[in-house]
Amino acid sequence: MIVKAFLVALVMFIAKFADHGWGQPLIERPICCGALVGLVLGDLREGVMIGASLELVFLGTITIGGSLPADLAVGSVLATAFSILLGQEQEVAIALAVPISLLATYVYQVFKLFCTTMVQRYDRLLDQGNDKAALNQNIVLTLMYPAIFMVIAFFAILVGTNAIESVVNAIPEWVMTGLKTAGNVLPALGFAILLKTLWKTNIAPFFFIGFVCAAYLGLGTIPVAIIGAGIAVYICLTDYSHIKEMNALKSSGVAEITDKEDFFND
Repeated sequence: MIVKAFLVALVMFIAKFADHGWGQPLIERPICCGALVGLVLGDLREGVMIGASLELVFLGTITIGGSLPADLAVGSVLATAFSILLGQEQEVAIALAVPISLLATYVYQVFKLFCTTMVQRYDRLLDQGNDKAALNQNIVLTLMYPAIFMVIAFFAILVGTNAIESVVNAIPEWVMTGLKTAGNVLPALGFAILLKTLWKTNIAPFFFIGFVCAAYLGLGTIPVAIIGAGIAVYICLTDYSHIKEMNALKSSGVAEITDKEDFFND
């Protein structure tokens, strides 16, 4: 179990370091974290499936300003690891991921407070011309951030697996059924959060087209995605062609006619 705990902790370090050290290459997303955890635990297929399910849950979760609604990496890594190690279904992983990701935000906030206290020291080093010490402080804080979560992940898997297993086994069947039902509902909640952010009147028809394709025509996710990609490419090419025509008209000295002017000219 020590080796497995170390491997999961290593995945956690990579995911959290990529978030701040590599310019957010999206390794912290559930689909990537789930695949990496499944790979190190010897069940890549299950890891990808759990990661994909968690991706639907956290699809609309974004960080705006200083707010952090949920820690995707921590929730995804630990929930996927617990699910694979305990041999539980994906719904259990989904049910575990949400509270774990919310609890991890408190750790992040405490770390942010600590970093705030180091700002004065950083400015003082720069004023003294000690650029090397200021750079070293920045490097230490950058590595400290993923290291904290790496330690948490290591002991969570090493010590917490048996505790989680005991808790899961002690849960009554009707409660487990409720958790599985909630796990099935959470992906719909993720889509709802995303739609609330992106919803516009001019894209509403495409939402209903996708709904009809999936609900009534029985098309799977990939065919619907291909149809959506085809529509997106067509719209992009049409807009690009329109922009080229407008630029050509402007270069020839023809003034652009707005919809309002064209209406009154008729």
